[in-house]
Order: sequence, then structure tokens, then C-alpha cells
Amino acid sequence: MRARNRRLMVAAGVLVLAPALSWGAGFALYEHGNRAMAMGGAFTAVADDPAALYWNPAGAAFQAEEGFKVMAGATLIFVGDQTFTGDSPYPGEGYEAEQKSQVFYPPHLHMIYPINDDMTFNFGVMTPFGLGTWWEEDHAGRFLSKRADLKVMDFSPSLSLQLNDGIAVGVGIDYLIGQIDLTRQIGVLNPYTQQVADVGQVHMYTDGMGNDAWGWNVSVLAKSENGFSFGALYRSGFKITYEGEASFTQYLTGYDDFDAAVAGMLPFDENAELGTEIEFPDMWTMGVAYSRDKVTVSGQYGHIGWSSFQSLAIEFTDYPYLNGETEENYVNVDQYRLGFEYEASEAWAFQAGALYDNTPQPPESMSPLLGDGDRTGASLGLSWVHGKMRADLGYLYLWFDERSTGGQQLEGYDGTYETSAMLFGASLTLTF
Repeated sequence: MRARNRRLMVAAGVLVLAPALSWGAGFALYEHGNRAMAMGGAFTAVADDPAALYWNPAGAAFQAEEGFKVMAGATLIFVGDQTFTGDSPYPGEGYEAEQKSQVFYPPHLHMIYPINDDMTFNFGVMTPFGLGTWWEEDHAGRFLSKRADLKVMDFSPSLSLQLNDGIAVGVGIDYLIGQIDLTRQIGVLNPYTQQVADVGQVHMYTDGMGNDAWGWNVSVLAKSENGFSFGALYRSGFKITYEGEASFTQYLTGYDDFDAAVAGMLPFDENAELGTEIEFPDMWTMGVAYSRDKVTVSGQYGHIGWSSFQSLAIEFTDYPYLNGETEENYVNVDQYRLGFEYEASEAWAFQAGALYDNTPQPPESMSPLLGDGDRTGASLGLSWVHGKMRADLGYLYLWFDERSTGGQQLEGYDGTYETSAMLFGASLTLTF
């Protein structure tokens, strides 16, 4: 029995981290300024407030004569309307599970400091990747993921230079810190019942510091006298080498010899060191905008290089029999965004937008950690200006296409995911 269960535990060990680190469009965040969010994220060719530091830092150069600007805010992301309907053979037709409701609040901070009338030094703090999942405690996919909290923080200094009245460029670096906190159940076939028993739980986490990487970005913004503007941005990919720990907690089943055999297989009641690497994608966007009188209309196309994420290798420093590698097979994807703004007066402005993002995640990689699908969004916003203060409110609703694993899921957990999300945000900009 010991040899047989050891083989089962080795197989489970390969899955300890692998499915729980699949990142996709559902974990890429673009809400780094709530006026920009309200315009559907079609901001690369607009870039006329501090949110330009994410969408197009070149736009900061055109703001140099306005003075020192600081934008701070957060976006409340309400996630919880994800349901899973099972397929045969496992977990079976008719099975249903639902995520618990959660609220996330990624912050953003953008600062534009004029060096002279043509050049600015900029600094931004953003969360380009994040979110998490939390399923019912006893759901059938608990051996793949119960709860996850994943985030990447970006600290980005940049310089922007206005070359002439119509063209500006920007260049910057990105210092990125990643953090992981994941929990899943451990299951082993009980030879007495011939059923998979919950024999424990594994909690995997990193402290964030030291799990870091460097990237860079370049951008351009061109404006014409007839109201048209063109913007383009490139953000490099980056690789984070994660080092963390896994804590294993044993659940007793009541079968003493079985429990003893399980206890000899995993490092219960101690912290096991682990490591992995994730290569995050590069990104480029290009957009066109037109402003006349009180109206601005913008359109944008983006391309995300998710093909960088083809596999994931996991290493346990002191327990190499738990090591493993899983295929991810992500693909490059496109996104499309439209934005609109109407300045009703010197004090009030209204925004609206729409977006469509493709998912990079193939059916075989879908899991309780991430069951992603193509998403469509609609947004609205309101801005209020008083002197040197501006307040922006934004709302975005996302529909994810219903998507099935089609019997291809790598761990044999097949079914259909349905998801939606709501985002509310507020940003405050002060000019000094």
C-alpha cells in the first residue's frame, strides 16, 4: 500500500503548484485610472492625465506646462459570479459549484513632475496582474485549487520628452514584485474505501520581496492641429523567479495504518522550500483619437504575447520526488477598445466605452484557479473639476463567454465555466 500511495502522492505533488499559477486575460488588469477605465481603456492616443503613465507615458510631456500632478485611486473589483457545471466522466454531468464572492481593490498612484516645459520625470505604482479565486470548501475541484490570491506590483519611473509642438516620446523602466498565496486540498485513494480521501491541505506562499524582475517601456504620442492624435506603447515581457514555502497539514481519516503511510509521504508540520519561474508577456498597443469642441472619440488595438507561457516547472528543494512540469500552451491574443468623452461644462465631463479581450488560455489549462473566456465590457464614467482638483468615477461591467473544457482538461476536471464581474473605481488628481 505504501508504494502505491507514494505514486499517487507524487502525481498529486506535480499538481501542487502547476495549475494554480495559470495567468490569463482574467488576471491581467488594465484599470489604472478611472477616467481611462470609463473610456473602455482606449487611452493610448488620449493620454492627457496622469493615467498616461500606464497607457502612454509620452503623453506626460504634453502636460508639463500644467505643473506637478499627482493621481491616486483604487478600483473595487467584485468577483463571485463564476459558476462551474461538470461534465463526464469527472466530476459528472449535473454537478455544480460556485465561487464565493470577493472584493479586490488594486490601487494606482501616478506622479508627473515637470523638469522644464518640454520634459517630465514620472513615477507610477500599478498592479498589472492580480485577482484571485475562492471556491466552496467541499467543491469537487478542491484538489486543484480552493483559494488563490495572486498579484504583481509595478514600480515604474519614466522620462517623457516633447520633441516639438506635435510629437512626444517616453521611455521608462519597470521594477516588478510578485506575490503568491494558494491553498488546495490533498487527495489520496483510500484502499479501504476505494475512494479518494481528503488527507490534508497544502498552503503555498511567497513574501513578495526578492520575487522580482525588471522590464522596460517605450511610447510615442503625436497630435495634429485638426484634432487627430496617434499613440503607441510597448511594454516588455519579464520573468519572475519565485521562491517560497509550502506548509502541509494532515487530515486524519480514522484508518491508522493508512494515516501513518500518508504521514511518511509528505512533510507535514513543516515548511518545505519551493521555487518556479513565470515568464510574463510583452504588450503593445496603438490607438487613434479625435477631439473636437467638447467631444473626444478614441479607438485602440492591443496585442499581448502570452505565447511566452508554454509550460511551468515546479521544484521542491528538499523533496525532489514532488517536482514536476505541466503544459500551459498559452497563445498570443488581441484586444479592442473604444472610448468616448463629452465635456458638458468646465466642471463636468461624462465618459463611456466598450472593449473586447480574447483569452490566451487553451481549454486544457482551464481549472478552478482560472476558467477564463473571451470577455466583453461596457463602461461609464463621470468627472468633476474644481480648480486644480479633478475627481473621476468609473464603472465597468464584464461578461465572459461561457466556455467548456471540451473534455481536454489536463487533470481530468471537465466542465463549463460562466463568469461575470463588476468594477467600480475612483481617482483623485491634484495639480500643484
